[in-house]
Amino acid sequence: MSSRLTTVEGSTSGPEPALRRDAVGLWGSIFQGLTHMAPAAGVMTGIGFIAASAGSAIPLAFILAGVISILIAYSINQLAKHLPSAGGYYTYVARGINPTFGFMTGWIYFLYDPLIPNLCTLVVATYVSSTLSLLFGISVPWWLYAGVVYAGLGVITFLGIQPSIRTAITFTVIEVAITMAFSVVLISVHGISGSDLQANFTLSGVPTGFSGLAFGMIFAVLSYTGFESTIPLAEETKNPRLTVARSAVISVVMILVYYVIFTFATTVGWGTGRMPALTADPAPYNTMGNFYWGKLGIGLLTIALMNSSWGCSLAGQNAVVRVLYKMGQVGVLPKAFATVHPKYRSPHVAIIAMTALSFVVTIGLGLWLGPISGFGLLATMISIGTILVYALGMIAVPIFYRREHPDEINIFLTYIFPIVGTLMLLPVLYASVYPPPPFPLNLAPYIDIVWILIGIGTVIWLGRTRPQQLAAGAQAIFADTGAASDLPR
Repeated sequence: MSSRLTTVEGSTSGPEPALRRDAVGLWGSIFQGLTHMAPAAGVMTGIGFIAASAGSAIPLAFILAGVISILIAYSINQLAKHLPSAGGYYTYVARGINPTFGFMTGWIYFLYDPLIPNLCTLVVATYVSSTLSLLFGISVPWWLYAGVVYAGLGVITFLGIQPSIRTAITFTVIEVAITMAFSVVLISVHGISGSDLQANFTLSGVPTGFSGLAFGMIFAVLSYTGFESTIPLAEETKNPRLTVARSAVISVVMILVYYVIFTFATTVGWGTGRMPALTADPAPYNTMGNFYWGKLGIGLLTIALMNSSWGCSLAGQNAVVRVLYKMGQVGVLPKAFATVHPKYRSPHVAIIAMTALSFVVTIGLGLWLGPISGFGLLATMISIGTILVYALGMIAVPIFYRREHPDEINIFLTYIFPIVGTLMLLPVLYASVYPPPPFPLNLAPYIDIVWILIGIGTVIWLGRTRPQQLAAGAQAIFADTGAASDLPR
């Protein structure tokens, strides 16, 4: 906001409250990205889908998806140095290309980040339900667990960014500790052979060759989605130009190492020649946990999965509500979304709206398709939206630097990394739509296309009825964060 909070916290007089400044440090920003990527859930919920097409070359799929994510993270690094804002990719593309593309990027963004809590909660709810039944004979419907998740999610995010970040750090440390300990056990029991390395890290482990690997990478790319969630927290981050830029890259590198270890341990522990059985198992980590650690293993891995899912949903909501807040602030969305709570300094109207919407979508999708099929549909939808947003963000880098910072152009960071990253996304995007996947995954491209067409219609309507808000959006963002003063026009 153009005004700053100068009164005692909680006071009702003086300027309107703003987001809490300097509330997030480097490690808080790193863990925001790590938690949003859901380390344990990223593997445990998607590994069956990846194995169905990539076979035992699951680690290879994660490595290639990680390389793409690193290139994207370096692109974020380049933009974050000059554009600190809660507007995220909406900000980057609005300023890098133009406000119309910025709005469309923000619109496509809502194809994936707002759906992350739904994605995590749907599939994990079935794990929790089956685990409680298996261990204690208690029947807990998946929708009841989802209700508890969203109630807690709404409360924590309402209380402000600092409780959210502390919770995210705690949950991530617990899930990584459990899954890494389990990985050590799996590898130590089976050892590492040359055939294991070949099956995990080359195309020889993929039954259908590169096309199968590319389709498997859809879900691997999805597992990296969230490292960019550090961007919307920029206005609450200490030294955002440096912190956001660093944390995006660091979080991707850290989770790449984690994914390679955990997925390699999983394929070795399950058996590289038994991937069809892994794909057919609705809860493969319950099976492995029971085999290696008994019922205690089932409980511990389920706790890791619950932590991962809940933390991912928390980090995702933190990011989404701040984009809603920023878009409301510049007038693209209703001004109510820009309201900040006077005590907790959180965008509470956006939080309440997002929590309610997430719960309704989760229940509706789960009842329609069932939690597992609903997860597959959302995963494919989200992956397509993610690829489009990432590509637009990378395209914005050379345009922005050529126009506004030609003296800072670096051939690798300005041109090669964004171009190579965008080109690497193309086969993944192609594999997501052709050959058509089975129902309901085949619905995803059509849903995405309809959403994009609605966005195009909306941006045309805004251009005719509210052109000043649309055109001035980027300027308002930078004036608001104090970034405009040192940005050449």
